[in-house]
Amino acid sequence: MNRIYMNRIYRHKKTGKLYVLLAHAVDCTNERDGTGVLIYHPCDDGHSIYVREHEEFKDKFELVDTGDDK
Repeated sequence: MNRIYMNRIYRHKKTGKLYVLLAHAVDCTNERDGTGVLIYHPCDDGHSIYVREHEEFKDKFELVDTGDDK
């Protein structure tokens, strides 16, 4: 996965669960200051929010919906 698309659906490679990618953010805790993270939530639960480092997200998720209407 080269590009990351906001508001698109991604599948967790291990579990197969679907998630919507909400936003890119920057971790500003002391040890990880400046680390890029991605914020996402499960498609079946709009109340839970998760955060992963950018590179970890790219390794563990695959794009399902590119948003192309072709």
